Amino acid sequence: MRLGLVCALLLLANPARADGITDQLDDYISSKKNYNQVKRDVLEWHGTTRNGCVAFVSTALRNIGVDIPLRGKRDGWGVSRITFALRDYLQQEHGWTKMTDVAELVPGDIVFTDGYPDHVFVFHSWRNERKLIALVTDNQGFAIRRPMQPKAGSEIAGFAYALRPPTP
Repeated sequence: MRLGLVCALLLLANPARADGITDQLDDYISSKKNYNQVKRDVLEWHGTTRNGCVAFVSTALRNIGVDIPLRGKRDGWGVSRITFALRDYLQQEHGWTKMTDVAELVPGDIVFTDGYPDHVFVFHSWRNERKLIALVTDNQGFAIRRPMQPKAGSEIAGFAYALRPPTP
């Protein structure tokens, strides 16, 4: 009884984790074995991991059962290849919510960077929350450090927003 109450309180305190997709994605992609499987899958259908951040994230989502079309298009753009097409698909077809406060990130959130947005990755945790340095996984590496607000002049794009699946 006590464990059930604790779990219910945790879900109420953090409703973003209640539906399980963020938990599943974070748990799945936190495994080096699963990370390597996603890379193999991306190489099989996309042919490269270079400029393959959307291919990587969409494949990871497919691998945990989220319905993301491999070759489907949204307004003529590949949902599994183009950042804004993936964003629109998740928001419009699956009801994912856009969040613009970097402090609200939870493990398993899908983060888009500013600019195009030119990059997308999976947030895991804070390496240094005060300096906004996160641990993320993407097509460029497994559990790598990434500044969410890089210094001026940096080649790394900063946090623009994140998407989170709807709570039940």
